[in-house]
Amino acid sequence: MDDHSRGGGGGGNSAERGAKDAAHNAERAAGSPAAHAVARAGFVFVGLLHVLIAWLALQVAFGGSGKNADQSSAVQQIASAPGGPLLLWAGVICCAALAIWMAVNAVGKWRRDGKPKEALGPGGTAIAYFGLTWLFVSFALGNQKNSSQQSQQTTANVLSIPFGGVVLFIAGLVVLGVGVYFGFRGVTRGFLGKDAQPTQASPDWVKVMGSVGYVAKGVAVAVVGILILVAAVHHDPKQQSGLDGALKSLASQPFGGWILGAVALGLACYGVYSAARAKYANFEQ
Repeated sequence: MDDHSRGGGGGGNSAERGAKDAAHNAERAAGSPAAHAVARAGFVFVGLLHVLIAWLALQVAFGGSGKNADQSSAVQQIASAPGGPLLLWAGVICCAALAIWMAVNAVGKWRRDGKPKEALGPGGTAIAYFGLTWLFVSFALGNQKNSSQQSQQTTANVLSIPFGGVVLFIAGLVVLGVGVYFGFRGVTRGFLGKDAQPTQASPDWVKVMGSVGYVAKGVAVAVVGILILVAAVHHDPKQQSGLDGALKSLASQPFGGWILGAVALGLACYGVYSAARAKYANFEQ
């Protein structure tokens, strides 16, 4: 009986050691210069997407109501550029590398500190970057889908399940909270030095671009959260059309063109900041 227990315990210890070794090896691979180089290139693609979204939003602000200002439309702009297919696959590789680095960083922080909350920041960012990776993959394979329609379909699917309205309402609160958090980080510059962000020693223009960009992105994400809440309350998926719907809802407000124009310029700042992270990001954390 004792021998069997010891054998089982030994097996458990062996599995635990194996898991730790795998995590350690993953951290070592993610910390290599090659992995950092590809991940830094991922920041360039993230920045490019935000600049393109800002450009599309500016066109909406100046009366281009037929334009869509969202991620899929931005990727479509890349796909239609000279060498588009090559750029799309480059985006897949670079964004995937960035997402994997963030995921490994999240697991590493959880393992070292023993606190799940330490992994929330890089973990959430990893999910967002995996989403961008999938978007690039979809366009590279020719599956060009409208983000607004996908958002409405996802909302409809959630509303169709038991207690779907409650689930959607909670999701809206979470997204709204993320938007507020983005804005808070922008105002306080709490983003500096965390999760491959530039440090306080980076040039002032980088910090200014980051602050303005985080606030603008916070506004956009918060409006998405509000639209999700409206869709949940009215049980109407058409009320939720993603980032494009959020930006167009800003344009429909009094002085909406000016408001959307300001948010668009802020998103452009976020894009410039993201691209600047390719040079100034601190991966030694």
